[in-house]
Amino acid sequence: MRPKTPRTLRRAALALATAAALLTPAVTALPSANAIPPDDLPPVGVDTGRFKLPIACTINFAGALPVLWLPLDVDIQGVAPVQLGPGQEFWLTQGAGSITFPDWLTSLAPILGIDKADATISDMSIGATNSTPNAVNIAKDPISIKDIPIVAGKPLKVGLPAAGQQPFDVGPYTAPQSGKVTLGFNSAFAKVDLKSSWGFSLPITADCKPRGGNALLTIAVGGAAGQPPAKIQGAPLNFAEPKSGELAGIINAPYKCVWNGQTYDAGIAVGADGIPLTVSKSGSFSFTNASGALTVPKATVNKLLDQGVKTVSGTVTALNLDVEGGTPQKLNVIPSSGVAIPKTALTRDRELVVPLPQDGTLTAGPFTPAAGASSVQVSLGDASATLSFDGGAATQAACGKPAPSVYLVDNPVT
Repeated sequence: MRPKTPRTLRRAALALATAAALLTPAVTALPSANAIPPDDLPPVGVDTGRFKLPIACTINFAGALPVLWLPLDVDIQGVAPVQLGPGQEFWLTQGAGSITFPDWLTSLAPILGIDKADATISDMSIGATNSTPNAVNIAKDPISIKDIPIVAGKPLKVGLPAAGQQPFDVGPYTAPQSGKVTLGFNSAFAKVDLKSSWGFSLPITADCKPRGGNALLTIAVGGAAGQPPAKIQGAPLNFAEPKSGELAGIINAPYKCVWNGQTYDAGIAVGADGIPLTVSKSGSFSFTNASGALTVPKATVNKLLDQGVKTVSGTVTALNLDVEGGTPQKLNVIPSSGVAIPKTALTRDRELVVPLPQDGTLTAGPFTPAAGASSVQVSLGDASATLSFDGGAATQAACGKPAPSVYLVDNPVT
């Protein structure tokens, strides 16, 4: 979400991708420039994100002191495919997480001489609805973290993986034959020993469950069976810590764009932070501080060059978001005047990344739950543009809705 200049542009896919950048729904450009930087853009077909979920933990001190119910947060990040095939094996990769205990707990430090903590996590379970198995515990073999520094009056964060360890690959899961899969936080159990320099130890256990919405992301299932395992590695994860109950993420969705009867591949990326994880029955939510990017694969660039196309320009006329369980049911994020595609040259064997918008960020919504809806699902829809190649007459280009669907959010109604 920072400005960058594009390299070169391509053609039908390009137009509709420009629209797609606006895809993080909005029609409102905000004053400061924050496009997705190419270094943070995941490959086409990949979803990267960071989520801060409200949880509730049953706290027990020293195995004997009164049990407390404590609202906390769990911070989780990872990488997943944006679509799944029937029966496809998949993982949530590059996983990391943490539970943060409140500052009043560490305020005991000066009184008791506490300056360090040891933590053992024996449960950190990530669920995947409709999948086999329906949950995986990444701490099945308990994970110990020694000598966590404690600063009096500062929150205590217990995180996985420990320093020097590799991120977690959560899985494998096997997708169902149809429908969708929702990844979410299921449970966590941690034992924390607060230690003093003179040998005193205060053990605390935390048995944690989700409160409110616990969904991380939803993935649609469809297309051809027999697809290879989806275990993605090396995707960038450079998200700041979200606020409680919010997520930050980037989705790079595969699109097929048709012009003059021929089909071209492209990727339309949408990134935003501050996205709420739930919506109340009487409330609404919007996407803010959003931006996008168009990815034009080398093969598409070369295909256009082979047809004699050297430059492309035009206007994006539509990029629709589809909404289930809420209103509006369809939202075109492109203003009536369209979004101009500047004349851009193509370069052989070079993938093209075009930040959208070039300057500023976007916002979209509000989306309001429909009466009786259990969730509000926003997915990427179709896009269209008028294109001119090498300065010639404008022609129509169309990009169909991704199939299976690519969900931006699937927010439970609370």
